[in-house]
Amino acid sequence: MRAAAVCVFLAAAVWAQEPTPRQRAEGAINDLGRVLQQLLGEEMKHGGYAGAVRSCAENAQTVTEEFGRERQVDIRRVSLKYRNQRDQPDDWEAERLKAWLKQAEAGAALAPVEETVTENGRRFLRMMKPIRLQAACLGCHGAREQLAPEVKAQLEAKYPRDKATGYKTGDLRGAFTVLVRLP
Repeated sequence: MRAAAVCVFLAAAVWAQEPTPRQRAEGAINDLGRVLQQLLGEEMKHGGYAGAVRSCAENAQTVTEEFGRERQVDIRRVSLKYRNQRDQPDDWEAERLKAWLKQAEAGAALAPVEETVTENGRRFLRMMKPIRLQAACLGCHGAREQLAPEVKAQLEAKYPRDKATGYKTGDLRGAFTVLVRLP
């Protein structure tokens, strides 16, 4: 009987450590951000900003999709000024991005947003977290006239309909968006 009580106690402890859907969403967003920054950082060491554009075009979507499968979440990056067509926001995401832009213009802090949604009879936690532009990102996302010629060439080759330039440090670049299935 004592062994059974210990097993129940251990099972309860493991269950208590299971992350909540919110923790899973936040963890996925934060971890994917680190993975993508590391990917770009490594490419910057070898190929500079032009190499980062090339690597992002060739690898970022695949890395994001594989990451989502591994974590069992639907995760991506979105922006109103997207570079890749697959980063175009849906209506809900676009509304959140527009609201954040207004808040940012007013000097307000930008906080993640979430809601519970039902799709095809399944319930999900939907979360978005803003992405602010860092100074290191200006080499690819800054004023177009200030980009290096090799970066412009890569952007034209990889993203002929690019909308993702003209930013300044601290601007709202876009958001991570994630769906986590609810029990």
